[in-house]
Amino acid sequence: MSDRTPVAMKMFRMEREDLGAVEPLPVPPGYAVRPYARGDWEACLALMIASPDPAYVHGPWDRKLCERSMRFSADAHRDYPGGRGQVVLHEGEMVAMALSSDIGYLNQVYTLPGHRRKGLAAAAVTRVLAALDEQGVERCFLLVFQENLAAIRCYVRLGFAIVGPQLVPPPVD
Repeated sequence: MSDRTPVAMKMFRMEREDLGAVEPLPVPPGYAVRPYARGDWEACLALMIASPDPAYVHGPWDRKLCERSMRFSADAHRDYPGGRGQVVLHEGEMVAMALSSDIGYLNQVYTLPGHRRKGLAAAAVTRVLAALDEQGVERCFLLVFQENLAAIRCYVRLGFAIVGPQLVPPPVD
């Protein structure tokens, strides 16, 4: 047993209400956005593994961690039905995604480093928010590392507000 005590992850909880007011944002030319399909599981995992959050320092950023995170918000069939999962493609490759649980927990938003700052995550997130509204979800929430200023700015532009800091225990095997 290790004598090191795990340090909680310092995150912000952010929330967005009034999901019915969300207008899906466009993607730039050369990109396409579509709902998650069951066959997207492996591509989503590969995208997550290739896009580690630099603030995550609590162990390896590997397939096991990413798959556990995806299973948390997927349904029993590894699906994100009704549009609560959105993926962005460029030349047939998945380059961005946004995935939410059925209760509105936006758990995965990732963009490959070479495709960032093009509005891809925002386009995917706005479609997820619209889908959640259609499913009767009244509020969407997420957790973001306090150091991830680019993501925080993106979420604020999309109407999310910081509701407070949240300490999250690191994953345990």
